[in-house]
Amino acid sequence: MAIFNGSELIVTLAADGGSQLKLLHATSCTLSFNADTIDTSTKDSGGFRDILSGQRSFSISADGLMDFVSAGTTTDPDEIFDFMINRNKVDFTFALATPAGYKFEGEGFVTSLEITGGVEDAPTYSMSIESTGALSKTAV
Repeated sequence: MAIFNGSELIVTLAADGGSQLKLLHATSCTLSFNADTIDTSTKDSGGFRDILSGQRSFSISADGLMDFVSAGTTTDPDEIFDFMINRNKVDFTFALATPAGYKFEGEGFVTSLEITGGVEDAPTYSMSIESTGALSKTAV
């Protein structure tokens, strides 16, 4: 089993088939998988719940240090804002910075963007993407 530093996990984003660029000054990223269930319990279930598998979904969330100057080589919070306001579908990849093992790829929509600045604190941003369609896992 390979153990690696969590700093190696990155998220890259692109809208409308553009080039995917990693998130600017990211400090954390999360890929969440969800599976809904359908309750099929009846009076014949003997007091236990019966379920069927329902829809599956996934989401991405990330946090980073805020920068109001776009570098052009990363996906910046102002671009995330534009993706959200313009309702652009976003292509994303969740993987190790140095390709190894496999990567996850999918599409979704930015559903939240938050920019925070506390007193005597570094300003930060956080964002979330909700999936549309299937998530693929590809060997690299």
